[in-house]
Amino acid sequence: MKITRRQLRRIIRETIDDTATNPKTYGGAKGPFPDRYGAAPKATTPEVFADQNGLQLELDNEDQKIIYLSNEEADRLDMPPGVDWTAESADGGWIIYTGEYQ
Repeated sequence: MKITRRQLRRIIRETIDDTATNPKTYGGAKGPFPDRYGAAPKATTPEVFADQNGLQLELDNEDQKIIYLSNEEADRLDMPPGVDWTAESADGGWIIYTGEYQ
């Protein structure tokens, strides 16, 4: 069966329109195969991370949320996926700067 140029253009236009209006379409704005792999994990909050790991959330002088870790806790734990936090070595431990302010 032959497809004319006109038919091919219509098929391409319909595919482009469907992709733009339906983000779950494979290869769409949400990435390939979202139904199969699920949504990307959401970043956790400092409060949730501290509570889940038995850590204490504190505020620094500028009201930034920070988390103190001992060296043992730092060895045991990983930064949660999807966060943009920084960690610095401190006296006998670590400080996580979350970049979130109260």
